[in-house]
Amino acid sequence: MAIRAFLSFVKEDINLVNLFRGQAENERFDLEFDDYSIKEPFDSRNADYIGRGITEQIRYATLTVCLYGPTTHSSDWVVWELNKTLALGKPIMGVRLYDDGRIKYYPAPLEKWPRVPWDIPKIVQTMDQLAAKYRRAGR
Repeated sequence: MAIRAFLSFVKEDINLVNLFRGQAENERFDLEFDDYSIKEPFDSRNADYIGRGITEQIRYATLTVCLYGPTTHSSDWVVWELNKTLALGKPIMGVRLYDDGRIKYYPAPLEKWPRVPWDIPKIVQTMDQLAAKYRRAGR
């Protein structure tokens, strides 16, 4: 059964996010990725509408994968997406986009969840484990 992952990230990292998707697809893992590219500030007039759209995509996902770089921890939208995923009873995990020391912080909701380096087989293994646990819980 395919794992459907909602991707949470900041727009500054979009090139790495696209590279991540390409690598995962090239390695022929049974994965589907969704995201909701947000160009509006968190407190904009469209925030409720955007939030509803994100919520629907998270509902259809098995889990949320946060692809985080140096500034991701300060994104209100990323924190909101991760907290919304948890509120819906779904698992989350983090993927470090850099392993060269430039990432000092990760988004707070990831505190008690797996955070792994950019290693596609390791990422997929972690996704499989979280998805299996989620499915066993009857969700």
